[in-house]
Amino acid sequence: MVKTLTMSDRDLVTAVIQLANLLNRRLTPTFEKVRVTPQQWAVLSALSEYDQPTTLASLAKRLLVTKQNMTGMITRLADLGLVDRNDDPHDLRSSRVELTRRGRGVVEKLRPAYEEWRNTLSREISERDLQTVQRVLDSLIDKLEV
Repeated sequence: MVKTLTMSDRDLVTAVIQLANLLNRRLTPTFEKVRVTPQQWAVLSALSEYDQPTTLASLAKRLLVTKQNMTGMITRLADLGLVDRNDDPHDLRSSRVELTRRGRGVVEKLRPAYEEWRNTLSREISERDLQTVQRVLDSLIDKLEV
């Protein structure tokens, strides 16, 4: 039997990777009804906050992924009919992406389930601890983005 690592057995990076893996695994059932992954949900959710088409580079920067990674995710979401991708009329080397009507519907349908899942996850954690975790994560992200 393999021993589960405790916080004293794992370093911060290992703990964050394990947490990301667990979040993905636990979130998957919430999104599989509409055949999207947690990563694709992050893209759809981010796109829902734009009131006009945005560039892949801008979206990649916002979600902290490479443009190549974002291109692949957008291609899969376009294949599902959830996003439209068009050439940027101001820069022919670039393209712009936006949610389709179906994509907006998926976001509207899934957002309450996602928010309920997120609230349930943090229900037994004090507001002070949640704020501390958020502050530490923001600090680590800022440090690594340089």
